[in-house]
Amino acid sequence: MTPRTAKALRSAGCVVAAAALATGCSGGGGGPDARPTGRTTETTTSLPSAVPPTTAPSPPPDDLPTPVRIDDGNATALSQGALTIMYTVDSTVDAGLRDAKLRAAGYFTDEYTAVVQAEVRQYVPTEWHKHRAYLAVRLRPLYKEQGAPTDGPTAAFRQWEMVTRPTGRDGWRGAPSRSVVYMELTRPSPRAPWRISSVSVSADG
Repeated sequence: MTPRTAKALRSAGCVVAAAALATGCSGGGGGPDARPTGRTTETTTSLPSAVPPTTAPSPPPDDLPTPVRIDDGNATALSQGALTIMYTVDSTVDAGLRDAKLRAAGYFTDEYTAVVQAEVRQYVPTEWHKHRAYLAVRLRPLYKEQGAPTDGPTAAFRQWEMVTRPTGRDGWRGAPSRSVVYMELTRPSPRAPWRISSVSVSADG
């Protein structure tokens, strides 16, 4: 990811949810609250722009396929585990994507936590509630683009192909959505644990 690309994607974070909600509904999965307009990573929405008070995220159900422990001394392991938690939206406990993201806040920098808390709320489609569905996440590491920043003792950069699919606990499945995710991680010293400082998501296709 070039610096120019990173700047263009800096405000990302909701497009996957919007695309997943849309595809999860278009084939009989309930209407989306917002749809991306092209490849931009910032989701447009008709919801009020005011940010409601942030409450503590609900603990995930025992059957939710998210990691329980993550090695925060390994940048790749941390980025993969935290990203899985962030996008595994569960209709039984989450109002929308922001709630799922905040379950991974322990792996964020304070600044990135504030960014997520300020995101406009999106809502899980009604169809997901009918099936007690969650957003299943599958990740594949990608090679860094030419000109992308290199890792250092206190900075790391990871890219993932992410495929998400609404998955009901009754066997129902919505349509999958594919995106590319760029993550920046930082730590104050080489011996400190990694923390996520930026997540940028670009819809594929």
